Amino acid sequence: MQLFSERQSLISGILFLTITIVAAQESPAVKRWPTIYKPKTKAKIVTLQRGDETRPYIYHTRHFELRSPIALSRRHLEKFATVAESVPEVISRIPLPLLGMPPSGRAKVLIFPDEDSFIKAGGVQGAAGYYSGKKAAIMLRADTFLHPPTAGSRLPPKADYDLLVHEFVHLCMHRNLGYLPTWFSEGVAEYFAAAHTDFGVYRFDHILQSIRNRVKQALAHENNLLTLPGVVETMALTPKTWQNRIVHGKAVDSYRMYGSSLLIVHALFHGGTNRRDATRTFLQNINARKPAANQVELLIPTKERNQLQKRITTYWRPRGLRLKFSTASD
Repeated sequence: MQLFSERQSLISGILFLTITIVAAQESPAVKRWPTIYKPKTKAKIVTLQRGDETRPYIYHTRHFELRSPIALSRRHLEKFATVAESVPEVISRIPLPLLGMPPSGRAKVLIFPDEDSFIKAGGVQGAAGYYSGKKAAIMLRADTFLHPPTAGSRLPPKADYDLLVHEFVHLCMHRNLGYLPTWFSEGVAEYFAAAHTDFGVYRFDHILQSIRNRVKQALAHENNLLTLPGVVETMALTPKTWQNRIVHGKAVDSYRMYGSSLLIVHALFHGGTNRRDATRTFLQNINARKPAANQVELLIPTKERNQLQKRITTYWRPRGLRLKFSTASD
């Protein structure tokens, strides 16, 4: 009888240990933050429908459906699709519940041949791309990503695939974007855009250098001291006030909100185990549709926001970013 009890205890112990190990392997809390992500192959593209005057061209990749009134260059389309398909893949490798694809089949990507057709459909003037929550789609200009910009254009001479990553991050988080604060969703999109190096490759082991370079490049006119909206101010921005600042503000100032959001999100992702765990809990609660305002307060309590601003300033100074927040911390 005693032998049976010992054997039973041994078996129970082995089963408990096995279950614990398996649970640890499956739990997102114990997944390591990736150092690098690189697509194994180029994205596969299927021409589902050839267009004419009455219907669009339709292309399918694994996660996306591209609709265009004009035929798209296969060479440019392959690069475009490879970058697009990298986004849900790399998001899924982050040990946080960020991914939230639109629920109905492949996510939609609407291609427009030029700025006029882009604006007419609801795009923002001067922009190369735009995420539409109402349409659950990305709106993009073919003349920026799939054809070289015309002479005299204000757009860069080659496609900005980092911007493409930013917009596709929004699309891949679509299910929860209406419940997330604007600064968080924009900061996350900027984080992945900064980590992106070339055609779907992401280097998280160089994230500090990448963030520094992205912010400095966007605010290159400011010499060495970069002015950003304060943490309290940034976290108070609603989707409407954010959009108003972009539409009615100066073009040179439009990146400041994104830069501030990026640095806040970096602090959440890489500011220690407690902050990352708090971010995971925050996202889990958002997924469970718990009141967002309460979750933001738990994520970064109001009383800690000025202190976080000081820490961001101190942290980045020796790492190549001299910051001046427009709203001083107490």
